[in-house]
Amino acid sequence: FMNSTLVVVVCDRDLWNFELLVRSMGKFMEPCRCIFIFNEDGSKMKFFKKWYAEFCEPYLKKFLVRVLHKDYFFHDYSLEDQDFRLLSEPIYNQQLLKLFVSEIIVTEKYTVLDCKNFITRPCKLADLKQTYPENITFADHYLLGFVLACCAKLDVRFTTKKEFKLSANITPFIMHKKKVAKLIKHFDGKKNLHIWMLNWCHEHSNMAEFYLYEVFCIAKGMQDMGEVLSNTITIWEHSFSESHMLPGIEFYVKYEEELGRRMGFKFYVAGLHTHTRDYINPEDIHTLLKYYDMDDCYPVSRGAPFKKIK
Repeated sequence: FMNSTLVVVVCDRDLWNFELLVRSMGKFMEPCRCIFIFNEDGSKMKFFKKWYAEFCEPYLKKFLVRVLHKDYFFHDYSLEDQDFRLLSEPIYNQQLLKLFVSEIIVTEKYTVLDCKNFITRPCKLADLKQTYPENITFADHYLLGFVLACCAKLDVRFTTKKEFKLSANITPFIMHKKKVAKLIKHFDGKKNLHIWMLNWCHEHSNMAEFYLYEVFCIAKGMQDMGEVLSNTITIWEHSFSESHMLPGIEFYVKYEEELGRRMGFKFYVAGLHTHTRDYINPEDIHTLLKYYDMDDCYPVSRGAPFKKIK
């Protein structure tokens, strides 16, 4: 097994997508090390393990997999002395888990995927490359606020949105185990990092664990300069207002793939963002999977959480 581990944080609402990801890995991916972290209340772990054994495990027989509950990473400290009202928000937990998992990684790097991702052609984990850092002109003021907070905390000089460069805050995202360990140490441990992150939790905050990690890397002069311009074709909510979506989802994906090909790189990963669930029907997913020749990967454990109402 190579120098990276595949990491996915899974929660209840994403089981359909996670099954699609796992089936696609079984079909297209060379075996690798994997860590799957279940990010729900401990009482649901029994259900998840049973569900995983029935619907996922058969596809990953050759992979070296660990399935863990989130408490495995949070058990060694308590936040009971903190009075944050959003303490248990799974969304914040999953961001922290992507950092804390570094404790048990045995490879030099780890590649984070979201449940929304799936593999679309034969590849090995090493084919999934980090994207080049780009300017952050797209960032709204919530996200920019978080980047500025990271810069202030880590003593990095922020110039302008045009000059400050970070890799896209989306998955696949590649983390270096030792760099993440240094980040946690910089905060004097997991608890303090957790508390600092929770200070950013409110209705409109936009915390981004990958940005925190990368700003820290800039502070220490060890930013990863990336290898590709883009590493996934993700269908977002805003994709539906783009002209090349008009002929349908298959045309959209073909268009994006062709764009990549002309620039000299290949996509191995696609993604369906959660917010797209109101824009497409299960038939559209079938069409998409047929295009990628992965009809046999359509999940069976539950109904597709898609229904076009917009």
